[in-house]
Amino acid sequence: MDKVTASKHKHFPSIYRKIRWSFGLMTFAMFSLFWSLIYIAENQIEKISLNHWLDTEVYRYKQDYKIYGDKTVLPNTNEFKTYWSEQEMPHWLKAYTSPGLYEELRGEEDKHFIVSLHPSGKGLMYVVFQDDADDYLDEYEEHLHDYILILGLLIGLIMTLYSLYFIRTLSKPLTIIERKISHMSPDDPPFGVDTKFVETRNIEQTLLDSRNDINGFFQREKEFSHFASHELRTPITVVKGSAELLAKIPDQHPLAVNAVKRLQRASDEMQVLTETFLLLGKESIGQRYFADVCLEEALRKQLSEMKELFARQDTCYRLSVNDAELIHAPQSFIAIVLNNVIKNAFSYSVGDIDIVLTGQTLTITNRHEGNETYNAGYGVGLVIVERICERMGWGYHPHDNGVEFCTTMVFSANGVTL
Repeated sequence: MDKVTASKHKHFPSIYRKIRWSFGLMTFAMFSLFWSLIYIAENQIEKISLNHWLDTEVYRYKQDYKIYGDKTVLPNTNEFKTYWSEQEMPHWLKAYTSPGLYEELRGEEDKHFIVSLHPSGKGLMYVVFQDDADDYLDEYEEHLHDYILILGLLIGLIMTLYSLYFIRTLSKPLTIIERKISHMSPDDPPFGVDTKFVETRNIEQTLLDSRNDINGFFQREKEFSHFASHELRTPITVVKGSAELLAKIPDQHPLAVNAVKRLQRASDEMQVLTETFLLLGKESIGQRYFADVCLEEALRKQLSEMKELFARQDTCYRLSVNDAELIHAPQSFIAIVLNNVIKNAFSYSVGDIDIVLTGQTLTITNRHEGNETYNAGYGVGLVIVERICERMGWGYHPHDNGVEFCTTMVFSANGVTL
C-alpha cells in the first residue's frame, strides 16, 4: 500500500513545501515593505527638514528687510549662499524663474535651494545650501539604517521561527495521517485517533471507520470463500454423482433421460462457476490452478455444448481459426469467458455469427439491429467476463455500432496478474 500511495501522489506538489514557500515569501514581502516604508519616510523627513530650514531663513530675512533694508544680514553665510537675480549669479540658477522649493543634482552634490520674490520688490532671491551643508542628517540616517537593519533582522528571525513552528504544528498531524493511510491493510496493526485538531481527528476517525469496514469485508470474504469451498463443493459433488448413477439406469423414459442430462449439465456449470468465483476471490492464484489450454479446442468444445441453443434459435455460426495458440490460465476462466461471450452473441443475434480466432485474439460479431445487447449468461453475463479479463490481464474490447455487436478478446499471456 505504501508503493500505491507513493505512485498516486508523486506527481503532485507537497503541501509542506507550499507552506514553507508561502511563509518565506510573506516574510520577505513584509521585510521589503517595512524597509521601503522606512526609506521613503526617511527621505521625506530629510526633505521636510531642509525645506523648513530654508523657509525659516527666507522668512527671517524678509522680516528684517522691512526694518534694515539693504543692510539686512543675509541668511547664515556658513550654511547658505544667497543670490539676487538683479546681480551676478550662477548660470544654472537662471533656469528657475518661479518661487518654490527645488532640488538639483550638481555632479555628485545634491543641491537644495529656495526661490522667492526679493523683499525689495525687484527680481528673485535664491537661497542655496553651501556644499555639503544639507548633509547634516547623514549621521542620523546612518544610525537609522543600522536600527532598521537590526529591527528588520529581528522581525525576520521572529517570522522564520514562527513559520517553522506553524509548519511543524500543521505538518505533524498530516504526517501522522499519511502514515496511517499506509497502514490501512488488514494485516497491519490497528491504530487510534491521536491528533489534537478537530479537523484532523475527523479525518483519522473516518480512516479508522474505513479500515474497520475493510477488515469486515475481508473477513466476510474469507468466511464466504471458506464456506463456499467446503459447503458448496460437497453438494455439487453429490449431485454430480447422483446424476451419473441415474444415467446408468437402463430403459428410462425419454423425459427422465433429458432431465438427467440437464442435471448433469447444470452440476457441471455449478462446479465451474464455484471454482471461478473462489479463484477470483483469492488474493493470489496458485500455479496448481493453471494449465496450458488450447484456445481452439476450448472454443470448439463450447460451441459443441451449445448445439441445442443454436438449434433452438435457428442460428448458425461461421468459425475461422488461424494459428491458435496455447494459453496458460485456469481452465474454468477460459470456459466461462468463452461461454458468456458466445451466449451473448447468440442470444441477441438476428443472423449468423462470425467467430474468428487468430493466435491469441478472438473476435465474435453478431447482428442485433438495435435489439438489447446485454445478456445474463451464467447470471452475471459480461460482468464476470470483464472481471476475469481484468484479473488475468486479458484485453476485452466490446463495440456496438447500433447494428452489429463486436467483441474482441486478446488472451495475452504477458499481462497476467496473479
